[in-house]
Amino acid sequence: MEEDTLQPVLTLNMTPPNMTNSTPTGGPSDSCYEIYDKAITFQFYTWGIVGNIIAAYGIIGNILAILVLRHRLMRSSTSYYLISLAVYDTGVLLAMILLFALPTIYLEKALLMEYFFASKYMNQYLYPLALVAQTGTVYTTVGFTIERYIAVCHPLKAANTCTKSRTKRIIILIFVCSVIYNVPRFFEFTVVETWNPNLNRSVPEVMTTTLGNNKDFRKVYFICLHLIVMFLAPFVLISILNIQLMRAVKNAKKTRNRMSTNAAKEANLTIMLIAVIVVFLICQLPSIADNILFTIFDQGVLQCSLHYVHLTSISNLMVTVNSAVNFILYCVFGKRFRRVFIKIVYYPWKRKSTRYKYTLYDSSGSRRGNSMKVYNTESTFL
Repeated sequence: MEEDTLQPVLTLNMTPPNMTNSTPTGGPSDSCYEIYDKAITFQFYTWGIVGNIIAAYGIIGNILAILVLRHRLMRSSTSYYLISLAVYDTGVLLAMILLFALPTIYLEKALLMEYFFASKYMNQYLYPLALVAQTGTVYTTVGFTIERYIAVCHPLKAANTCTKSRTKRIIILIFVCSVIYNVPRFFEFTVVETWNPNLNRSVPEVMTTTLGNNKDFRKVYFICLHLIVMFLAPFVLISILNIQLMRAVKNAKKTRNRMSTNAAKEANLTIMLIAVIVVFLICQLPSIADNILFTIFDQGVLQCSLHYVHLTSISNLMVTVNSAVNFILYCVFGKRFRRVFIKIVYYPWKRKSTRYKYTLYDSSGSRRGNSMKVYNTESTFL
């Protein structure tokens, strides 16, 4: 959820950037009027329909992933990272629904008007929290990529480095740093009420604060820090380490017959995490282009461009897909994850294997033959 990765609904009336400001109460500016209807319709279908469906599924998938990863058979330092990632992803998906998807329904269909105005009050606090979640997602991915690199490429160091206690400390550090980095976001916008004669009522408007309008702040925070902290540094590091992991997996396949059981499990875990990393990089690429355009061109020109609206809408949707798809990747590529998930779903509905023992007696009451043991045919799992 970078500066433009998860932009709220299109800004056409030249009010604050990256927030839900394209309200029918103010209407689009004259220079943007011709693309207003097309832009809102496009965002309605990409966010209001597709985005809502993906986000709702993703929240359910992340909850299931947390349940599986907390199981005693899945406990490891890597599972702690993945649980943290699922929590951050759920925060991103909730923000997608509350701040971006639902407001487009009012803009396109004139439904949920009260919620639309209420969402503007939520923007001031929920949007920075969503950015904290996005930052946590990026650096949690960096964290388990580094851990997997050490475990696969430097196995002798893994025993002392890739421990559960150290992983917990790193997860806490990522959270604290994510919050600190996004503290300025809480002071970037404010909400003011203005009178709207068409509705005969006061309506909230999101306005940029003095800090948000400060040129030095925007230059340092958005152009310098943001591109480095949220894009260049993590993406370059993840890409380099991922290439090393792919080479290690390729070499492991050549010696598959000589691999021990533990080595085979480690290889499967590495493949699963490589899939997660690759999907992460692919889904975040459009947001990189979005942010580069945002820093180079004038904001007013961009937001009156239908092509830029399409790019922003798709980049936001790709971020949503990235936060929703991990459960599928775990099931497809993670053998142990798949087995434990089936165990959790399947086992409560099956009784444990039961043994019955009985002895035959004749009519006089004397014992007849040996005792017999009968087992039911229900199979046990794991």
